[in-house]
Amino acid sequence: MRPERIYEFAGHSLDLGRGRLQRGQEDVALRPKSLALLTYLLENPGRVVDKEELIAAVWPTSIVTDDSLSQCLKDIRAALGAAAEGFIRTVPRRGYIVDADNVQSRSRLPMRQSEKPSIAVLPFRPLANDREHHWFAEGLTEDIATALTRSRQLRVISRPARSLGAASPPAEALGVRYAVDGSVRLAGERLRVSARLVDVVSGTILWADRFDRYLSDVFAIQDEITAATVRHLELELLPEERRALQLSRTASMEAYTYYRHGWQLARHWSKAYLLVARRMFMQAAALDPAFARAHSAAALCDCFLLEWLAGSETPQSILALAEKALALDPSLAEAHVTRGLAFQRLGRLDEGRAAYAKALALDPSCYEARLFAGFLARMEGEHDIAKAHFLEAAQLRPDDYLGPYFVLAEVDFSSPEKLVWAQLTLELAERAAVLQPENPAPLSRGAIALVHLGRASEAFAWVQRALVLDPDDPVTCCNAACIYSAAGDQETAMQYLEAYVRQSSEDMMGLIRHDRMLDGIRGHPGYERLVATGWRPRSFERTAAP
Repeated sequence: MRPERIYEFAGHSLDLGRGRLQRGQEDVALRPKSLALLTYLLENPGRVVDKEELIAAVWPTSIVTDDSLSQCLKDIRAALGAAAEGFIRTVPRRGYIVDADNVQSRSRLPMRQSEKPSIAVLPFRPLANDREHHWFAEGLTEDIATALTRSRQLRVISRPARSLGAASPPAEALGVRYAVDGSVRLAGERLRVSARLVDVVSGTILWADRFDRYLSDVFAIQDEITAATVRHLELELLPEERRALQLSRTASMEAYTYYRHGWQLARHWSKAYLLVARRMFMQAAALDPAFARAHSAAALCDCFLLEWLAGSETPQSILALAEKALALDPSLAEAHVTRGLAFQRLGRLDEGRAAYAKALALDPSCYEARLFAGFLARMEGEHDIAKAHFLEAAQLRPDDYLGPYFVLAEVDFSSPEKLVWAQLTLELAERAAVLQPENPAPLSRGAIALVHLGRASEAFAWVQRALVLDPDDPVTCCNAACIYSAAGDQETAMQYLEAYVRQSSEDMMGLIRHDRMLDGIRGHPGYERLVATGWRPRSFERTAAP
């Protein structure tokens, strides 16, 4: 699987993955060679492409005359119509040029083929502009998606993490067969939710309803939307699946409010936001000690703080939170993930793998399980296994840059896939950087993508911006080391690698050893000494597996 490109130009779109040219929602017919010619021009906007190059690209194994090229251009111009007049210009005695200012492109992951029906829960739209309504709409979306994942008969695409005001991708772009969406209005204690289930392929609305209730009835509304969805898809939730869903809830709307606000912050993946999110989750747990998801979410924050950001958390404290959550709800996949990382950090790798496997058995669409299982495989040099997990993560959250970023790290340097994954990572990281200007994470990760795309000067600028935002951020220091290593600047790379190693733990040795972007400094005299002696002391005790 590799990302596919979609070009938008002159009122048209060309989906390369599906070979589909459209004007709005209307398909436009074009002969294969004419479509191939249009594709090549769109892939090379803003420069004059001569006739010989076009003929070699479109007819690589045939001998044709200029007449064939002229006929294809005539077909393209006729198919695009008046709206595209002047879009492809002839440059006398030189060739043809497409206006780069009128071409936009984006990447999309193709949907993995599955025998299960695929469904996306798209963001519910708040019918008001204040932040509170956005928070509630986001929570409703995620909870409906979580409920649907309880059905083993559905493949559910998680609601993408986004900030206030970000655009939502259409269902067609996610490659699913069905979609649930709707709107939310809050007025005091009154709640109005409109929801519908759509067949994406035909555009048919299979079910729609409106709920006028009190705010305290939000879980009942979620249940009704879930039940209507599985009923109209001729599926059903088994009794144990329904019971598992009930275990993860809270009767306290105040606790639920803190929990939902916590998740608004946690998925920015920065240290400051994770710390605040953790306080939100712990407050939710204090308000309702039986709220298993609040305990589990706090443990997940600790996992990311420990794994990426050199936090003071310990495997023992994470394990204690995970066990508390699992005592309340043993079917909570995220809690098994946190146990997995705790075991991994204690050197109990077999138990860590087993915990990740348990999480995925309970919920194959658990994003965090895919990420952490991939990290473990990556640190042990098992690149194929790591890549498989990261591909699944990228599928589950199609507009989160982390999945593609980690896939990029596992793609062989000589593979043509490298460029397409780098382009997708860059697009998603750039979007996140605009929405989160205070967060160094998308900048430093986007910088890695820029290196792979051959845009080194931009990569240096991006990573330096990230370092200005937080010069002590371990992820940024590690990525800076990779970027300067790839550029051949060993001394600067070693400086940033030392800053990373001093803040990290010995568990990251495998990552350092196997990261191919650090190959440029492995011959430096200080490299082996640094990775052998530079790890900061850790207070947690390693214990062998029983």
